[in-house]
Amino acid sequence: MLKLHPDSTKLNNSTANARSFISSSILNQMRAVRILLPLLFIATSIAFFSNIYTTTQQLVISPSSDTTLDSPTISPSTTPTPVPALTIGLAGDLGLGRHITSTARSKNDFTWSFKEISPWLMENTFNLANLESPIIPLCPEGKTGTFTFCGDERFIPELAKNKFFLNLNNNHILNYHPQGLIDTKNLLTRASIPYFFDDLLIKEVNGVRLGFLGYDFITYPSLDKQKIIDTIKTSKPKVDYLFISIHWGNEYLPVAEKWRVDFARQMVDAGADIIHGHHPHVWQGVEKYKDSLIFYSFGNFVFDQSWSYETSHSQIARLKIQKGEPLTYELFPIEIRSNSQPVLMP
Repeated sequence: MLKLHPDSTKLNNSTANARSFISSSILNQMRAVRILLPLLFIATSIAFFSNIYTTTQQLVISPSSDTTLDSPTISPSTTPTPVPALTIGLAGDLGLGRHITSTARSKNDFTWSFKEISPWLMENTFNLANLESPIIPLCPEGKTGTFTFCGDERFIPELAKNKFFLNLNNNHILNYHPQGLIDTKNLLTRASIPYFFDDLLIKEVNGVRLGFLGYDFITYPSLDKQKIIDTIKTSKPKVDYLFISIHWGNEYLPVAEKWRVDFARQMVDAGADIIHGHHPHVWQGVEKYKDSLIFYSFGNFVFDQSWSYETSHSQIARLKIQKGEPLTYELFPIEIRSNSQPVLMP
């Protein structure tokens, strides 16, 4: 019979004990894993859903937030802004010579002749008048009754301030020869005062294209009327409204002669919108012909002819132009006081 060595028994016991210890450790680890796995799952789930919740919260926009969501944009109303109407002052003969210049010099006040009428002028977009005298440097003193006119250049700031557009085509603009006309044009240009003489002037004002033509039948009574009609026909397509400023007619007659009435209507038929007449030094009335306005003569505006009621009293007009609308106007009676100063009458 085989006999075991005592040490062999001890070894077997140690091996058994080791196996028992390992089995117990493995069992304990498995138990720990079974406990930790659910806890890990729960922790992971909490972290996951917490992250979703936080992200969702960041996407929520309170009503008071400045942030806006992408949404259909509603365009504002595209109703066009109406173009403001033009209000244009129309006046007659603006003669700065003789007593007008001597009065301004004696008073040392070149605003004097415009002082009372200036508020009315300033209300208009601009004011159309006939400049019945050249404006030159060193204009010599003139007396009422002489027929050679010139105005002092110190009137220029008043013409600019009161927003004048000036016709130069008349029988006195060459009183100081071609050089006087050149001086006048230069002074007006430097002051940015619009003027016209022989050529078509086109000005765009508040989006409205305006054309101006000037004619002088006093210096040149044999002007070719058909040529004028042809010029009107070629000028009208270039502008929205065409003004004809015309120096014509016998002086001091209360109404226009038949030839002027006929020719004014022919000019309207050719395309003229406003006939701005002057030279007779008295008011001769206005006619509405088709859609146009014919002012046969405005009479005096700033002029030294206070020797009769007719020459010292006249009318000025406020013309209203609104594209697409009929032309309208309002008349304002004036009196020329102190032989030099127009004043609105009540």
